Amino acid sequence: KSEGRGARQSVFTFAFRGRLSSRWPLLPFFFCFSCEAMGQGLSFDLTQEEIEDLQKGCNFKFSQTDIQVLYKRFLKLDKDKKGFISNEEFLSIPEFKLNPLAQRLVTIFENVNFKDFLHLLSAFSPKAAKEDKLKFMFNFHDVDGDGYISRLDLEHIMRQRVGASLNESEMDKILSKVLEESGSKQERLDFQSFSKCFVEHEDFSLDVDIPSDNDDM
Repeated sequence: KSEGRGARQSVFTFAFRGRLSSRWPLLPFFFCFSCEAMGQGLSFDLTQEEIEDLQKGCNFKFSQTDIQVLYKRFLKLDKDKKGFISNEEFLSIPEFKLNPLAQRLVTIFENVNFKDFLHLLSAFSPKAAKEDKLKFMFNFHDVDGDGYISRLDLEHIMRQRVGASLNESEMDKILSKVLEESGSKQERLDFQSFSKCFVEHEDFSLDVDIPSDNDDM
C-alpha cells in the first residue's frame, strides 16, 4: 500500500499464495513475498497492442489493468533491466528468501521474460481452470522435468521443506506413504495419477494478489 507520498515513496507489494487441502500429503503449501521500492513511477510502459497480445497469450486470465500492474512489478524486480528476473533478484526479497521452498520456486520463475512470467502466473488467476492449477503444482513437484513425479523428486521437495529434521528412515516412511496413498505402483506419478489425488469437492486454491495500480502513485 502507498505511504509517504510527499517523499514520492512507492511501496511495492507482490504476493503469491497457494493453498491445497487434499489426499496429497505434501501439501498445503504457502509462499509469499513483498518488497518496497523507493522512487518515482516507472517510465517503461506497454503499448495497447502489446497488452492485448499478452492478454491473448494468457488466455485472458488477467485483465489489461492486471497486466499493466504486474508488468510494473516485474520491472521493479528486474533491477538491471535485463528483461528477466534472476535467481539473485528473487532471493534478495526477504520474505521470499526465508521460505523453505524458495530455491525450487526460483528455479521455476527465474530467467523468464515477462510473457513467460505472465503465463506461469496465469495458473494463480481466479479464471484459471482446475487443470491449469494442477499442472503448475505437478511441474513444481517434477523437479527433474521428465514428466513424472518420482520418489527422488518428492525427496527433493521434502528436504527443502524440513531440512535435516528427518533422518533417512523417517524420510523413507513418509515418501512410501505418499506414494502409497496416491495409488502409485511404480514409485512415480504421471499428471493423470497426480490429478486423481484431488477430488472435485475439495478446497483448492492458488491465488495471486494484484494490488491496485494506485499503490504505485
